Amino acid sequence: MRQIVQVTLSKRINELLVLAVLDRGPAHGYQIALSVEERTGGAFSFQHGTLYPILHRLEAEGRVRGQWGGEGRKRKTYEITSAGRAELEAGAAELERQFRALLALLGGTHAA
Repeated sequence: MRQIVQVTLSKRINELLVLAVLDRGPAHGYQIALSVEERTGGAFSFQHGTLYPILHRLEAEGRVRGQWGGEGRKRKTYEITSAGRAELEAGAAELERQFRALLALLGGTHAA
């Protein structure tokens, strides 16, 4: 059971990290990975081969939209959709609720 919860939470956080970056503007995969690492001070990063399956799933579900373009070497740039933005807001609120409950359980001094 613990493994299932961990995998589900990790998947959810990774999706929200991608959506949060794209909420600031369109980006290609490498830019997303760099931005996540920079904006979280290295607390979160994507392993090789992890980011693109997430992007493909989010695109198939209509939460991001991808478009090929660029000069020379073509790159796919992703942007968040309105469905992705709604998912980001709902997911962030749910994670905040869960983490507040966890921090309260761990010591109570961190609960707001």
